[in-house]
Amino acid sequence: MTPQSALEAEALAFDRRIEERVKAGFVPDLRRMVKCDYFYKSFWRDPHFVRLYLGAIVDRYLELIHQHAGDGASILDVGCGAGYVALELARAGHHVTGIDISGSCIDIARKTAESDPHLSGFGSLEYHTLPLDEAEGAYDVVLFSGCLHHFHHVEGAVRRAVDLVTTDGHLLCLEPCHEQWREADAAQVALIRSLLSLTGFWYESPEELNISGDPDDLLHHIHDIHDEYLLERDKHEVGQSPNDNASSGKQILHALRAHLSELVYQPMFSFLLRTLGGMRGPDDRVHRIADFLAAYDRLGVERGFLRPNSFIFMGRRTR
Repeated sequence: MTPQSALEAEALAFDRRIEERVKAGFVPDLRRMVKCDYFYKSFWRDPHFVRLYLGAIVDRYLELIHQHAGDGASILDVGCGAGYVALELARAGHHVTGIDISGSCIDIARKTAESDPHLSGFGSLEYHTLPLDEAEGAYDVVLFSGCLHHFHHVEGAVRRAVDLVTTDGHLLCLEPCHEQWREADAAQVALIRSLLSLTGFWYESPEELNISGDPDDLLHHIHDIHDEYLLERDKHEVGQSPNDNASSGKQILHALRAHLSELVYQPMFSFLLRTLGGMRGPDDRVHRIADFLAAYDRLGVERGFLRPNSFIFMGRRTR
């Protein structure tokens, strides 16, 4: 497959993905999101889960941008998807350009922004269907929010991004680091999911999870969860896109550190991404469990008894 055909296949996968989601009732706006049963395990299933996971990530982006780039920063959001992060950055007063190779994602992002009622303090926002190689301009911040791991040649992508920031400009990214996640982390997830299932708060029954006292069954369950988190999909699912997980967290971090002066490296969530959305039950009880799991995940990563499955990095362009 040529680089151009690979790019086209990637764009087509994300076109189909966002079109299917929107048809099922998905609203790509963190402030106007609604419950969507289309998602069986994703945090996108419930606005409360979205706030605990992606809301925390966006809050951290805003803190870092304010601290290092100031107010009203010009930001290029690479691989912006349906625009939910770019929209929040613009709502915070920044001047945002979102680019993505998926034309459907950009169309939906534009329509969502056009109907935005939250205009107080709004900066500016524009979207373009465009690959990184064709982007132009000089930005205070280039953001990759879960995008860099789709690049086979991640060092080239980082170099291109560095060319697009101003002197002393910044790169900010959130990316997976699956290679850090251990079988011990999967065992904690197996325990959490099994207890949720046994008490009726998980979408799979104890019989479906094959929960028993047999050590071999439990070990098999742990191995399945480990594979699920490494691949970011269940056994029955196809990959997110042809280029998903094209680069590892280790490769991404090496490229970032080679071309930027590191300001922030922060390990992020361990298991929350693929556990929140699997819970079922009354909102008041499920949301309390979700709040606890989010706090446990955060503390576990901070204290080292859980390994992170993602990280945030911010670096400054070196002169």
